[in-house]
Amino acid sequence: MPNFETHIAVGALTSALAVATGSAVFGWDNASSSLAFLAGLSGSMIPDLDSDTSKPLRLSGAVVGLGFAAATVGFVTSNGKFLNRPWPPVGAALAAIGAFFLFNSIFVTILKRRTSHRGLFHSLAVPFLYAGLWAVFVSNMGGRTVMAVWFLGLLGVFSHLILDAGKSLAFNPLKIATDDLGASTRLWLLTALVNFLAFTRMTLP
Repeated sequence: MPNFETHIAVGALTSALAVATGSAVFGWDNASSSLAFLAGLSGSMIPDLDSDTSKPLRLSGAVVGLGFAAATVGFVTSNGKFLNRPWPPVGAALAAIGAFFLFNSIFVTILKRRTSHRGLFHSLAVPFLYAGLWAVFVSNMGGRTVMAVWFLGLLGVFSHLILDAGKSLAFNPLKIATDDLGASTRLWLLTALVNFLAFTRMTLP
């Protein structure tokens, strides 16, 4: 199977070419182009979140941990009676470290227990779900940005799946982690809901 470095290289090249084309043809600005490139590059790692030993899983766990650590620092250093805030710098730092390891561990553990490699995350629903989540995230930035990150998110995940398809039958919309039709149905329903939400919000005045 293609390794981590191969997926990253192909994802970066594909995203860079797509962003250059989008900027030239559709006039994407710097913000749209940067977010789109990030969506494409990170998308090239998404399918391997179901591998217990993969770098994408460790990296995503670290990102989740850092997000909760930052939120924890913001909370404990704000004014409030609950927990006798604000906390001193040492206390805030210890709380941030604790939040990082706690939520990193929770996120990684859940994925390890609920998925198996080349299963759920290698289905055709995932590119559209991932792209839809990006579109929801940037939906307040305007239709051009939404389309840019949606398309690049889709392209990034597909670049991974297509590389894997050259070596296996993983490129299969019905292939899921547990061969459970119910899980496949729920995944597609979630994908449809997220994309509907993204593009509905984009078109609202």
